[in-house]
Amino acid sequence: MWFVEDCVNRGVNALVTGASKGIGQAIAIRLAKSCARVAVNYRRDQEGAKETLRKIEELGGEGILAQGDVSDPAQVSRMVEEVHKGLGKIQILVSNAGVGYAVPFKDLSVELFDKQIAVNLRGAFLVSRAFLDDMMSSGWGRIVFVSSIAGITGAEYLSAYSAAKAGLMGLAKSMALELGEYNITVNVVAPGFVGTRLGYSYFKYLGEKLGVDLLDLYLRDRTLLGRLSTVDEVAEAVLLVARRDVGSITGEVIVVDSGTVISSGRLPRMG
Repeated sequence: MWFVEDCVNRGVNALVTGASKGIGQAIAIRLAKSCARVAVNYRRDQEGAKETLRKIEELGGEGILAQGDVSDPAQVSRMVEEVHKGLGKIQILVSNAGVGYAVPFKDLSVELFDKQIAVNLRGAFLVSRAFLDDMMSSGWGRIVFVSSIAGITGAEYLSAYSAAKAGLMGLAKSMALELGEYNITVNVVAPGFVGTRLGYSYFKYLGEKLGVDLLDLYLRDRTLLGRLSTVDEVAEAVLLVARRDVGSITGEVIVVDSGTVISSGRLPRMG
């Protein structure tokens, strides 16, 4: 059980998309620790979503499962009905659901490109639009998009993913301009590579292609801290801009990457 002073979101309802594992699960749990009631969205991984909900309930929190493919307008509409029935209006929305496929650009199919844009970018648009009335009628709201530094720097073999994550930043800034008058903030948290199964798989895939220990090289040459960020660190950044009592941060991109983006300014290290 948490201390009373941590309950900055008591009486608030939140939805986290893609919350069955990894970053999404950590965000859902952190919001529950802030005393928000959390709708745990998932597309196919019901067991993972149940595990997220179990962890929330073990902490004394409340939540529900909310199945739905965020890229499908019909499923999003159905999910809205389920969330309203189970929790009520949503004031905090964290759009985290995403997919990424490491493919050389010359081999990237239209279908694979469209799928990544649909889940990562269109999904954020659909869920934001779907729950906007909830926030407007509540008199306030917090929308957070989980992007990636791939949207800032680009990433080899992740051109579609990078394009979608960059799109989230433009979408968030434009939404922030329009929604501020309704006391709704819109922000982006952009993690670097995080110590999850997905993160490690990227280094393994490219490392095998290049014949090197890519993770070791990356940590040494492309981070300032010599480690990957954790899911809990990303969740803390999300909470910062999802708090009910923090309403003046909007249109911002918060980078959580162990210093990767700015590492190009560091002088080379030998050995």
